[in-house]
Amino acid sequence: MSWKLVFPKIESYPVVTLQDVREFETRHQMSLAPDYVDFLVSHRGSPPMFVNEQTEYTCPEFTVDWGDKPARVSGPTVRLEATYSIFTGKDVQSAFDSGYDLDDSISWNDHLYPPGLLPIGSNAGNSLFMLGVNQEHAGKVFYLSTFHVPDPISFEHIGFIAPTFTDFLKSARPAERP
Repeated sequence: MSWKLVFPKIESYPVVTLQDVREFETRHQMSLAPDYVDFLVSHRGSPPMFVNEQTEYTCPEFTVDWGDKPARVSGPTVRLEATYSIFTGKDVQSAFDSGYDLDDSISWNDHLYPPGLLPIGSNAGNSLFMLGVNQEHAGKVFYLSTFHVPDPISFEHIGFIAPTFTDFLKSARPAERP
């Protein structure tokens, strides 16, 4: 069976322009990686999914490199089940129906991660997919396990997925269906 990566929910997300992205960057004093900006504009930040010939859908899954961090108990494979987009200034009736807001994701989750990361998606357990937005981690994609949150906050609960957002999408594979 073959699977293809698609964006079936794109129409339920508001259009995102380059100006929307630049205003977001200004509001939060950060620079987003060009390939992530392209994703926001081209796919409205909607979640990727896999579809097969029988038009069955499944979410993408990714391999996380935990090294010897305690959070490795979360497992080596994680599923992306929601993505965040830009809703500020858009006529969106429900952020839940049309995805999740990048602006909100910062304020809801900033107590979970060190500076220099931006939540861009999550799984069903509210663990976060993170994009590096500081010089050291720029453009890299990480996974933050909410199963093991250290105090004080550090990178002990954050595993590495990909060096770029493009590589992140390329590394996606279809999650097994029950």
